[in-house]
Amino acid sequence: MRSFPIIAVIGPTGIGKTKLGVALAKSLNGEVISVDSLQVYRDGGIMTAKPTLEEMDGVEHHLIDYLEANEEPSISDFVDCAIEKIKLVQKRRKVPILVGGSTSLTKPLLSHPSVRRQELNVVIMDSDMAGLGPRLDARIDQMVGQGLLDEARHLYNLERELRESEKGVRGIWKAIGYPELRPCFKVDEDSPLHYRLMAEGIAKMKVNTRLYAAAQLDWIWKDLIPEFRERGVGFTIFPVDFPPSTHTNLL
Repeated sequence: MRSFPIIAVIGPTGIGKTKLGVALAKSLNGEVISVDSLQVYRDGGIMTAKPTLEEMDGVEHHLIDYLEANEEPSISDFVDCAIEKIKLVQKRRKVPILVGGSTSLTKPLLSHPSVRRQELNVVIMDSDMAGLGPRLDARIDQMVGQGLLDEARHLYNLERELRESEKGVRGIWKAIGYPELRPCFKVDEDSPLHYRLMAEGIAKMKVNTRLYAAAQLDWIWKDLIPEFRERGVGFTIFPVDFPPSTHTNLL
């Protein structure tokens, strides 16, 4: 029986993993398995940059949009689900395309015995922060235009309804964007303070997103790549260059 390899697309947030994953899936007759700890939630699609139906472009996607906002699966739960999805895709005689950059999930999944026994090919999308940073800022401005603030307000109301603030930060409320914007919903939304806190929240979201992307790149180069070399895993560095930013801030 023909063996179907596993392909993994890894890289920092905002670098274009979704687009590449879909392109590979269409080219290789594959299906995408998301490796993202926040896109698993039904809520927060804008904030977590969950792929839209248009972006999926007809490619089957797994492990997105299936958990309630306050669910908190363990790493082992996620890995077990991902392994089952890999088996399902291969049973359909298709190529599993793992797409993600979640540092908490990627390494445990790729280190699982079931994955280690198979042919694994990794594409690592790489960029420097000088190019990626402005792109991340532009993406957040785009999120604002897509309804980020209304989405964050919905999460704030849901948090209060479920009394989640009493249980510590978990679920979808961990997503970058919610903690930064939450203060603006605690004051009168017609007040100048509300708009000041909103602007500050978006600015903090940009800073924290850049810091997260930089941490992901650091982890990829200092932790993941050395392990791949030690294990003899085949990987390709895919450099991504971004043109100078020309976006306009929406606030």
